[in-house]
Order: sequence, then C-alpha cells, then structure tokens
Amino acid sequence: MKMLVNSRAIAGKDEEYNTWYSTVHVPEMLAIDGVSGCTRHRLVAREGQPVEFLAIYEIDGDINTVRKEIGARLKDGRMSASTLGDPEHLTMTVWEPI
Repeated sequence: MKMLVNSRAIAGKDEEYNTWYSTVHVPEMLAIDGVSGCTRHRLVAREGQPVEFLAIYEIDGDINTVRKEIGARLKDGRMSASTLGDPEHLTMTVWEPI
C-alpha cells in the first residue's frame, strides 16, 4: 500500500521545508510501525508555477493503525509539525494494489 502526500512550502521557504522534511519528518514517519519506506519527488513545473512536492510512503501495516499513530504522535509531541508547509496545499491519499 502507498500513502501519497502532496505538499508545498510557504512562499520562499522551499529549501528550509525540504531540509525539515528530509531530516526530521521522514525519520519520524519511518519510526512508526507499518511505515517501511519513503521516496520524495519534486514536480517538474512550468515556469511561474509553484514548486510542489510528493512523498510516497510504503505502508506495510494497517493504514488505520498508522493514521491513528500519526495523530497520537502529533498530539503528544513525538512527531513535529512544520510551520514551513502551506496547509492549503496539502493532500494525503492512500492507494492499494489491484
């Protein structure tokens, strides 16, 4: 199963956002049972379009358990939320193989 997270940094913060995502957020996600891998991508955008990012997480466990654990860790501080991401341009979808 794959969990896809599309995101953008707030204007002018792409570098800081990517540093946080790669050095803080991905390791925090990989510490959750059932999350076994992550690859990150940047959209090849046309000139003038905002930069968008995609994280593809490998989910080997139950997705509902993983989602609950993410929520619990955000609530109790074991996982950090960034102020560098644009919350209006954040989506998460889960895909299963067919």
